[in-house]
Amino acid sequence: MVQELGSYAKGFGDPTTHTSTPKSMEEVVVEVMKANKVVELFQTMAIVNLNMGNLTLEVNTLMN
Repeated sequence: MVQELGSYAKGFGDPTTHTSTPKSMEEVVVEVMKANKVVELFQTMAIVNLNMGNLTLEVNTLMN
């Protein structure tokens, strides 16, 4: 692990023993993917909401 971190980790010994060690890449990737899914869901819901509003306006216009 120290070799993977390069010069950043020189002199720190085993980085897994420190409480301030950065998260593993897998954990970071999982959190980013979760955040991206939340953003995508929010965007989708906003688009659906706008489309439903437009549909309501069209129906109301046709009824009048």
